[in-house]
Amino acid sequence: MGNGVMASAASSGASLIVVIEDEDIVLAGYQMLFESLGYRVVATSSSAEALRQLAVLAVRPDCVLADYRLRDGQTGTEAIESIRSAFDATIPGVLVTGDTAVDRLRHAAASGLPILHKPVNGQQVMEVVGKLLREASGPYPRDIGG
Repeated sequence: MGNGVMASAASSGASLIVVIEDEDIVLAGYQMLFESLGYRVVATSSSAEALRQLAVLAVRPDCVLADYRLRDGQTGTEAIESIRSAFDATIPGVLVTGDTAVDRLRHAAASGLPILHKPVNGQQVMEVVGKLLREASGPYPRDIGG
């Protein structure tokens, strides 16, 4: 997977989850989890890569799951905000962190995003993402400009 973007080929009616994680094995695990449950997935190591793939697919994501600490000093909070800004929408998001440093945890908590603390299991991830998807405000078209 590396720095490449992987998009699933699941049906176009399924919710689209963007996963941003810079550890390849963890990224692959999230992708397999979401795809096994019928979601479409864009799995990548950065928000810039996610935005490039979303532009190709011409879709807005339904939820973003991001690791808190990413490559090049980017945080998951910044990654989620960049995707929200690109779509001018409050797209549900969740942070996953293994950090124990108080200042980083405060920064993450200040974002108002739900936070999952590593190690996490599939059930925890799905409970939080499922809740966010259910709580998301009214339906909106997923296709852009079409």
